[in-house]
Amino acid sequence: MALQQGDTGSQVEQLQRQLEKLGYNVGRFNPNFGPLLEEIVKAFQAESGLTVDGVVGEQTQTAIDRAVAGITLPTRVSPPPVSPSGDFTTGNWPEWRIVTQGGLNARSGPGFEFPVETTLPGGSLVTRHPDYTNPVQGDRTGKPWLVITNQGTAQFIRANNKFIEPDIQS
Repeated sequence: MALQQGDTGSQVEQLQRQLEKLGYNVGRFNPNFGPLLEEIVKAFQAESGLTVDGVVGEQTQTAIDRAVAGITLPTRVSPPPVSPSGDFTTGNWPEWRIVTQGGLNARSGPGFEFPVETTLPGGSLVTRHPDYTNPVQGDRTGKPWLVITNQGTAQFIRANNKFIEPDIQS
């Protein structure tokens, strides 16, 4: 059964999880096949040499399955590198500490245009979200955001050493 914009359900969420593993910024996992997911599917289809229509039919799903099966994850995780601007480019570290005194806003998506869901106090520890293979997601301007688990859901915090640092004790 093909998936396309307007479809809903667990199959859509599974598709999002697969595309996230392949490095696509799907935002928060949800059961709705919306315009963003359609654009991501089209990008995958174009990169894979498939017909670009935004519909996940048998050929597209097979290509996604093969690409995900080909992923090998590192067995050892090192502290994440920091860019000259202080941005973390990877987030494969289990716990992070909020280092800003006034706290840090956690948002519903990667970017300042998403609403603030909570403010995390300075000094608190947060855990990267286990469902995301790529825990650092870029916003529309390319700035990195770390996907964390908070209040039972995925939330996004700015991935920069002005705001967070890996908790080396963990």
